[in-house]
Order: sequence, then C-alpha cells, then structure tokens
Amino acid sequence: MTTPVASVVVPTFDRPRQLQSCLEALGGQSFREPWEAVVVDDGSPQPLAALVERFAGRMNLRVLRQEQAGPSAARNRGARESAGEFVAFTDDDCRPDPEWLGALVAAARERPGALVGGVTRNGLPDDLFASTSQFIVDLVYAHFNEDPERAYFLASNNLLCPRERFLSLGGFDESFPRPGAEDRDFCDRWRTAGWPIALCAGACVEHRHAQSLASFAELHFRYGRGARLYQLKRSARGSGTLREDLGFHATLPRRIRSGLAGHGGSSRRAAVVATLALWQVANAAGFAVEALGGSTGRECKP
Repeated sequence: MTTPVASVVVPTFDRPRQLQSCLEALGGQSFREPWEAVVVDDGSPQPLAALVERFAGRMNLRVLRQEQAGPSAARNRGARESAGEFVAFTDDDCRPDPEWLGALVAAARERPGALVGGVTRNGLPDDLFASTSQFIVDLVYAHFNEDPERAYFLASNNLLCPRERFLSLGGFDESFPRPGAEDRDFCDRWRTAGWPIALCAGACVEHRHAQSLASFAELHFRYGRGARLYQLKRSARGSGTLREDLGFHATLPRRIRSGLAGHGGSSRRAAVVATLALWQVANAAGFAVEALGGSTGRECKP
C-alpha cells in the first residue's frame, strides 16, 4: 500500500450525525495525493464502526476505539497510529472545504517544519451563540495572528504539521482535565521549541456547533478554567506570562466595533454585544474558580 502523504485525525464522542457530515466533507477533498483519515472513537456508547464503513470506498479510512480519555488523548492516539508524513486535525462537528487538505499540505511544504492551520466559518448563522463564538475566534485570530507568517495560535480543529515533530513534542497535553486551552498549550510548546507557525487563510472548515445560552456560558467558563491551567504550565516552563496576553483585551473594543458590521441589524448587533459580555464574565469566572482551587501544582507539569 502506498504510504499516505497526510493523515487526517478526527476525534469523536457520541456524535454520529455530526461525524457523518464531517466524513462526507472529507470524502469530497480535491487533494489527489495519497492520504488517509483516522477516526478515533473516544468511548461512544454505541460503536461507530458501522457508520465509518459507509465511507470506506470513498477514502482510505479506519476507526480506532478507546475508553473515553478526552479529545487530547484521542488526537494523540490517532497521530501515533497514523502513517502520513503530515498529521492534520479537525473535529467531528466541522466540514472541511474541498480544498482544505491540499491547501494545508501546500502551506506546510512551502514552510518546512512548520505548524500550519486554517480558518473557520460558522455554519449556523441563525444561531446567536454559535455566531458569537465564531466572532470570538475571529477576534482572537485577528490579534494573535496579525502576521500570518508568524502566527501565535491555531485552533485544534484546523491544523497540520509534520507527524514526527508532533510526536517528538509529545502531542497535546493529556493532563488538561477537560477540553479547553490544550491547543493554546500545544502552540506555546511548538513556539518554545523554536519551530514556525503559519496561518493559511485558504484552508477553511465550516464549524457547526449548535449552542444555547447555558451551553455557551458553560463552554466559555470551561475555556476560562483551561486558560488558568495554560498560564500555570507556561509559567512553569518559562515560556511566557499572562501579562503578555493582556494586549488582546486592550484591543477588544476597537476590534468589536469594526467586526459588528457583519452581524445584521441593530437588534442582532445588540444581542451579540450582550453575548460577548457573557463570554467575558464566564471566562473570568472559570479562570477565577481554577485559580481558587480547581487545580493543583501537580497538574501543571511543564
């Protein structure tokens, strides 16, 4: 069998409908060199092998199943058992554009040894909370990746890197007890190793993550907790401090004002602003809860 150029790892847990949509999108990739998809079933109540088998004739595809250990562990398992020169990651609630994989591989070849990643767009424009979450991602990328060739952060649902470098770095840190900020930590360790990070705007995935008021608040509360752990870990390895990231908050008012124009009429923009305020409160609350005893120093290995 021909060795694949790239391996696309998709962690999943109990979301067969979303996974099916993701695999349909992967099956439509325009990339014509050999590649494989590796689905890692992180302990779903019902095994997903039968669903995955429907797509076996459309791509080189296999499924790995494990006891539930979280998305970081699932991604790492997929990378370890993949065969590609490059390993790419997306999530089960994402639909990569047809040119996605080809654009990432081309970007990586132009920048040997780099971590490269693309952008996301919201696939649920009528969902206020999904739209606001995407707006937040756009704000983060606009600040931290202002220079695409010297990017600072790439989300785990849209990135690719040399597999050997991923493994040598230890992959995603599995000691994060819940999803949230493990991708920030991974990018920080990549930068600390002296390796480049680049944003490839031509590699896009559509993110379809339906949210409610409660799930939006819980999501960003969890991200706040993860942010606290991330800051402890980077402090322990001497790779940076919280103060260095505070410039993002200083630029928020200006970036929010300029970005609101794309969010419909005045009532919709007002709702987005209110939801952004909830984001800040939930994030700060999560950070504070973690700082006040949600973690211990033993969890914060460099």
